[in-house]
Amino acid sequence: MQDSALRNCAYSNNLGIVGTIGTVTVVTSGTGVQVTLTANSGFSFKLQGGDILFDTSATLTAGNIENLLIDGKYVPTFSFGGPAKRAGSTFDYNLSKMNKGTLPSGYVSADTISFFISGVTLSQFESSPGNLLAWGAHFCTASGSNCGPETGYVFSIGTPVPEPGTLSLLGTGLVGLAGFFRRRLFS
Repeated sequence: MQDSALRNCAYSNNLGIVGTIGTVTVVTSGTGVQVTLTANSGFSFKLQGGDILFDTSATLTAGNIENLLIDGKYVPTFSFGGPAKRAGSTFDYNLSKMNKGTLPSGYVSADTISFFISGVTLSQFESSPGNLLAWGAHFCTASGSNCGPETGYVFSIGTPVPEPGTLSLLGTGLVGLAGFFRRRLFS
């Protein structure tokens, strides 16, 4: 199976903020996919009362979610279920209650959330090849571990991003074509 990555940019949110809130990267890794949500500067992901929402054609349970990290700190407990409706959008699954474990007291938002989903393939996060299913997140208008004055929900549909091997093959092919045409031009 080809190792691929996808990135979702935050295209819409219920606060009317223009621009992207952050990214979601989903990468094939061994027997599943690694998911990483990264907030842009000035934003963070809400933990207490917050949600990470997504669609997939896979049938998942809490047992499929492994190694949940909040800003690099391990969180052994969380809630997982679905379907969930937030701000008028419905998603297959909802990862929430991520404020336990090794997080310091008062840690209510995060710049990065990552977790592994076992037993799935990247194609189970696509409606068709290259067309990703939706992701959503509860966000805050401040960076770091303290939520800002406003919170909202951001929803996105991803755009495939070629993995580095594909990009290097494309670059090699372009260099080869340039050499071929240069030889033909000067001969």
